[in-house]
Amino acid sequence: MNNEKGFVLPITLIIMFLLCSFVLFQVSLYGAEKKLLEEESDLYTAERLLQIGVIDVSKLILVDHKDHFSGKIYYEEGEVTYNVKKEREGIKSIHLISKTVQQRSKRITFYYYVNDGSVLPWLEER
Repeated sequence: MNNEKGFVLPITLIIMFLLCSFVLFQVSLYGAEKKLLEEESDLYTAERLLQIGVIDVSKLILVDHKDHFSGKIYYEEGEVTYNVKKEREGIKSIHLISKTVQQRSKRITFYYYVNDGSVLPWLEER
């Protein structure tokens, strides 16, 4: 028993240190990914609100023939604020702002052809 070199304790400590470091790294990575998924979910909800808002505002344009009107549409996931302006004869410019329950907002502007009821591709604002 005089030949105790003491190599087991340092190796055990090194292995435990590496294992704890790995676990802490994975926990911090999990937290970052969880936050990213929550933000992506909020942005997806805001995008969905805008798409629903485009459809509903297009229906409102067919009913309301004013050159300029605005308002809010409330949904379960949030609200959409719209502003409709007449650009030219038969073309209206619509500005939409969606706001989710978590206060995440997204804005778009698109043009609507009144004559054939089509929507031009929209411009996203940041």
